[in-house]
Amino acid sequence: MGGIWLLGLMVLLYVWFPKAAAQNLIKTPRDQKTEHTLLINEVNADSPGEDTSEFVELYHTSGQTARLDGYYLVFYNGNGNRAYKVLNLQGKVTNGQGLFLVGSSSVNPAIVIPKNTIQNGPDAIALYYGKGNYKEGMSVTSYGLVDALVHKTKKTDRADTLVRVLTPGRDAFLEDSTFRTMDESIERCRGADSQWIFQVAMPTPGTDNHCILTSQLNASAVLISEVLAASSSEEFEFIELQGPHSTMLRDIVLVLIDGRTKDIYFTMDVYGKTSLDGLLLIGPAQSKTPVDLPFPENITRPVLRGGPNAIALYRGNSSSFDLGKAPPVTGLLDAFVYTSNKEPNPELLEILTPGRPAYEEKRHQLGHVSMSQCNCCSVTRDSLSYVLSRPTPGKFNDCPSKRFSQTLSFCLHVADCQEWLLKSEEILMTLVQALDGSCSCGVSAAYFKEPKAACQDLGLVFTTLLTAKSEDQLSSLLLAFKTFLETPRLVSFDRRNITAESSCFKDINVPDLPPGVPSEIPEGTQEPSVQVAELLINEVNPDNPGGGEDAEYIELFYTGRTRFDLQGYWLVLYNGKNSRAYRVLDLSGYHTDELGYFLVGSSTMSPAPMIRLPPNTIQNGADAVALYYGNSTLYAVNMAVTAEGLVDAVVYTSRMPEKADQLVKVLVPGQSILYENDSHSTEDESLSRCHSLSTKLQSSFQVTVVTPLGENFCSSSSAPVPPAVRISELCLASGTTPYRFVELEGKPGTSLRGLSLVFFLGKEGKARASIPLRGTVGATGLFVFALDGRHGHDGTNLTFKDISAASEGSSTIAVYSTSLIPDGTKATSENLVDALVYTCEPSTAGGHLDFLGPSYAVPCKDDRDRPVSLSRCAHGSASAELQFAVSDPTPGLQNSCPQDAFAVDLHLCFLTPNCSTWTLHHRRMLESLGRVLVSSLEQNCSCGVSELYLQELNLTCVGSLVKVWGQVWARQPEQQQSIETWRQGFLASPHPISVDGRVLKTSPECVTPKNALSVLHSGASFQGWEIALFVMGSLLLVFLLIGLAFYFIKRHPQNYTNIEMNDRGEIAADF
Repeated sequence: MGGIWLLGLMVLLYVWFPKAAAQNLIKTPRDQKTEHTLLINEVNADSPGEDTSEFVELYHTSGQTARLDGYYLVFYNGNGNRAYKVLNLQGKVTNGQGLFLVGSSSVNPAIVIPKNTIQNGPDAIALYYGKGNYKEGMSVTSYGLVDALVHKTKKTDRADTLVRVLTPGRDAFLEDSTFRTMDESIERCRGADSQWIFQVAMPTPGTDNHCILTSQLNASAVLISEVLAASSSEEFEFIELQGPHSTMLRDIVLVLIDGRTKDIYFTMDVYGKTSLDGLLLIGPAQSKTPVDLPFPENITRPVLRGGPNAIALYRGNSSSFDLGKAPPVTGLLDAFVYTSNKEPNPELLEILTPGRPAYEEKRHQLGHVSMSQCNCCSVTRDSLSYVLSRPTPGKFNDCPSKRFSQTLSFCLHVADCQEWLLKSEEILMTLVQALDGSCSCGVSAAYFKEPKAACQDLGLVFTTLLTAKSEDQLSSLLLAFKTFLETPRLVSFDRRNITAESSCFKDINVPDLPPGVPSEIPEGTQEPSVQVAELLINEVNPDNPGGGEDAEYIELFYTGRTRFDLQGYWLVLYNGKNSRAYRVLDLSGYHTDELGYFLVGSSTMSPAPMIRLPPNTIQNGADAVALYYGNSTLYAVNMAVTAEGLVDAVVYTSRMPEKADQLVKVLVPGQSILYENDSHSTEDESLSRCHSLSTKLQSSFQVTVVTPLGENFCSSSSAPVPPAVRISELCLASGTTPYRFVELEGKPGTSLRGLSLVFFLGKEGKARASIPLRGTVGATGLFVFALDGRHGHDGTNLTFKDISAASEGSSTIAVYSTSLIPDGTKATSENLVDALVYTCEPSTAGGHLDFLGPSYAVPCKDDRDRPVSLSRCAHGSASAELQFAVSDPTPGLQNSCPQDAFAVDLHLCFLTPNCSTWTLHHRRMLESLGRVLVSSLEQNCSCGVSELYLQELNLTCVGSLVKVWGQVWARQPEQQQSIETWRQGFLASPHPISVDGRVLKTSPECVTPKNALSVLHSGASFQGWEIALFVMGSLLLVFLLIGLAFYFIKRHPQNYTNIEMNDRGEIAADF
């Protein structure tokens, strides 16, 4: 009987356990702190227009590179509850921040899916792990389920079966399209109770979610988000507030206080509606950047004084505050005290930010950088929450991100460790001062997250997460930290000198793991306080000049920079053609030199290698070098490529078209093959580790001069960094003017050596021609290449047979930092410096060249009788964004771009049967309308305009009336005159137009405002007598209608006890 019970219990556990384990991954995120897993991090299923910005972002909770073997991403249709797409993530890896992106090509994903693939809802996206039979058409299942999101775009949508199976107890999430005017996504964030939640937010594909929790915003008071002080009245200054989104603010007072005297010198009432992101901008009324609430007109500028100064927000109204008096203690919402060199009044600090110092930055340049709050929504009255940043008025602050982060740890040798556990903030401030003094990076306390202190062996271990705004800044800070700990140093705390070192351990031993073999999927264990040294592949030289191949070598390096025993290590060389080992070297019995270097190379090379090989042993590529650790006979010649015991690997080629896909897939999954570019140097070159000490990371290497048994030569002069050049103008030939040219721009004196100009043509996107460049950029910053054998202004000529726009698909002119690309090679983003994609048929634009950049429309060859250029121009007067516009050719001169000085105002009205499409698809309809207007303008005047000529175009739709406003810029007065003539003709035209399949007819409802540009000419549509006649007729018609109305009312009195207006009546009343 007992056996039967035991058998039944085992069956029950077998059936129940997989489901329980799968659900546990969703419902108990606290467990994920120790068991890292993969989660659905962000979803954008419904983007404006044709859904070309869809994506699903996954996140590995380790926050590090992780392999995705065994995971499946499944998309379910809510109508039928079956899978409509299944993605096997075998062989894929996350990036260094643990993120993995699947989506449209526009978001640069790791896996590209066609546009409009992700259904809008009610549907679901599920993540599975295991060996389940996951395939398209399968019914929804919870077997192997790791995470899931059931989503919809309409409140009335239901997906009961998907919810019951995938997310029981959690309703389908609504992606509210009214949340933002442009686009929105569903992002995962930590809630107030540290549980995972989803919320609607601004899309952030491939980067950290903003995670400004809506509930936190609604519960929080308004706080000071960003401050930009100015040094003169001419400069822009502002104060940005953060609060609940789309909310009216009232009964709040902005108070400015002199930091030396603690006297109030300015007050104003704060009122207005916050943006969809919860921001409200206060600044001068007359500025290029629009503000939500202007400073009073009679105030002396600049309003914000240099430090010491203070900004405070109070409840109440401005009449309750007296100028020249100290600020009150009660009613304070938030305060920020800042200074540049002098200490502020201590009593003021005690009133506004008790226990906190003033924000101090001695190198602060007024007007150039702002002070931004980077611990949004919960921290108030704390200067330690601010950082120096680029100004971002009306946008999210430019803050350090965990995307660029590194855990730091060091030891303080103290006797009374328990007392020091309470001084984490003081230790952190000392570290901040040391790093900022070393690198002058503008670092502050807000760059550091999660500070922790613990007692260990010889003292106190302090650990914190350092964040940065970029890889470059993180590298600078890490170098400063390394300098900080290079030698034991004394750090002053409370007038006591304490020794700071890298570790508190008495003896640092290598862990039980094989040396240099990190776990492939982090297990969530605490990081050691000092980084374990590893053995790495440091330099590879597989291809020498000439035919001797007698100076080949592979250099290993032990990061501990000391003699290291190579017992148990193997070096394996793989052939890329069959993915099998052609040479295996057992390194047991060898050791590195005293500096950690070990050399395997040709017997005749100098310096002499530790292991000698015959000349021409190391193959040129596409091949691989792999370093393993293991005590077995697994590694042998002719074995298939394997990742078992893999420590480090490099997959390389010396010839551009060659590939080694299987080697890449197994050894460095998700990465690109390295190219040993022989054009880098006239002498010999190698692939050298320069950018990181991370294992199995191809981007750690660059082409340099050879340095066997020496430090790699990684100076910027030797790095294969593309020169700072870009395409400035492309002139296409016409029937009457045959010349063509490409104009590059860059810093004067920049060499073009090593660059190639490549022309891609048609739907296939294959190279039609490739030409090496030479020379240097001249004193004007421009360099012109004639493409038809004629001489450019620099004396350079090239020959392309045809660079006109293709009749089908797109064409591209591109600059690459490589030698010649063979004809027929497909376009690639690898080594790309700049590209210009163009087409004469916008409706057919796209295909294999989309990833190189946006496509620009030009007149087709048969439609033009003049030369046409695409010139790089600024998109708006205050914009740093550069796009290409159709223009007249200007070789060697400043580009002919549209200017606001020659602007024509647009105020158009159209009749439409229904406003819903214009409201729901605002962005798409606006873009379509812009294309129609540009097409009409070009057909009318043939003056060479493109969509860049339209500026600040916008529209609203009320009832049945679409109102459009904006400007059309011109290049010169003659073109402005032509545009004005078109505008008047367009307004008077009785012919309807078609926008996105919807027919519109112009309406005279819009009246041009007084400040609109008025260009008078003899052919005006309305003469004075016509206007007078029209006015008289209108007045007579109005009087007639009034008389008829009175007559009708007298004859048919209304029943005033039963009046009901229908929808049409209300709309008519509005008009």
